[in-house]
Order: sequence, then C-alpha cells, then structure tokens
Amino acid sequence: MKRFRFSGLVLPVLLIILALPGPAAAWTLPDIPGFTGGEVQRTPLEAPSGTFGEWLVRVYRTGGGRTLKATLMTGPGAGELRTPPEGLQTDDRPLGFGSSYEGLTVEGKRALLEEVPTVGLALAVALADDATLTLESSSLSREDLLRAASAFIQAE
Repeated sequence: MKRFRFSGLVLPVLLIILALPGPAAAWTLPDIPGFTGGEVQRTPLEAPSGTFGEWLVRVYRTGGGRTLKATLMTGPGAGELRTPPEGLQTDDRPLGFGSSYEGLTVEGKRALLEEVPTVGLALAVALADDATLTLESSSLSREDLLRAASAFIQAE
C-alpha cells in the first residue's frame, strides 16, 4: 500500500517538473576579437506576474577609441524580433529623419540594419525566438558591425 502512495506522489511531481519550461540558451556578451569589453550590466526583466528574462548591456572599445554598444535581451519578455525579408531596403522618407533599413542575415540569423545619418548604425539580430542582440555604433562601419555580430554568434 505504501508503494502505491509513493508512486501516486512521484508521478504528479514528475509531471510538474516536465511541464516547466526548459532552461533558455545561455546567451552572453562575450569578449570579441579586436575589442576590449567593459563590465556587463545585467537587469532582470521582472514583473509582479513573474520573471520574463534578462537584459544585458556591454560597451566595447577598439584600440583607436571607437565604441560599440551591445544589448542582449533574452527570455519571453524580449519577444520575437521581426525583420524584413533579406535584401529588402527601404527608408523612412518623406516624414522621417532620413534613416535607411535593410533586411539581411548574419551567420544564418535574421537581422535588420538601420542607418540614421545623424546617429550611426544599429544592427539587430534574432539569435532565437526569445533572444535579440542589438549592436549600435556611431563610429564603426557596416562591415565592422557585421563582423562583430558574427563573432558574438560564433562565440555561442
């Protein structure tokens, strides 16, 4: 009889454990070649209804003083990055500030490159359904951003 009570308790506990979401991919902001990385700032994405992921920020510098700001949002709170089809190029004229946008892929990942003439470049990469990497710089070229994004992806 004790055996049945024990198995009657184990089965529901096992089912609850199996129903819990698995661990998310351990995305990080690693060191990347050609840059010196600052301290990683971590902010949990929390609300009264639960934990929804993490927001990481790290600033990288080249030997020449050019900067790259990396932002990584992971978890269900980050949501999915929506990108235009690869190769699609557009701008925000006539009402915007002259920004241009391009859909592309980086290491097989969907991405969106934005260029704002007065601010610089921003590259957003959909690492997974619930993980988005954003790289921003006012001093790096498009090729530099794409190389840095490739290094982030290959480091995982």
